[in-house]
Amino acid sequence: MKDFQLKVLTGLDQLQQQALLELFAEADFIDSGEDATFLNAAVAGSLLAVGAFSTDNQLIGFARALGDGVSDCYIQDVVVRRDFRGQHIGQALVNFLVGQLQNRGVDWIGLVATPGNAGFYRQLGFEPLENHTPMIFRQFPADQQKKI
Repeated sequence: MKDFQLKVLTGLDQLQQQALLELFAEADFIDSGEDATFLNAAVAGSLLAVGAFSTDNQLIGFARALGDGVSDCYIQDVVVRRDFRGQHIGQALVNFLVGQLQNRGVDWIGLVATPGNAGFYRQLGFEPLENHTPMIFRQFPADQQKKI
């Protein structure tokens, strides 16, 4: 098992921005050629963001929570670098966010599982939200659309 450390993130330096861009591209959340600078604002604007760092301080995993911090929150952008998968890093990231949100009194935590990952989230206590359909607004001008 590879060692890692979780750290709360309030912003990203340039190396972390690039590493997160690479994580997102590897997970097909975003195109690899995009400018990484928006990621710092995304992290700063999140209710809670957490990174997993290797022993040599490389960003190898990431997840964040969005919401009001009181009643409803969504977990989003859970990603682990491919060569570190299978080491329980994703589980640690999600469990950390859930624990922090519960400590704040949040009583509704949701997420949208990417294809093939519902089983991972079920093992962590998430269940399908019956009779609900995840939806996305796509009527932005083409130059404003992002995959994430």
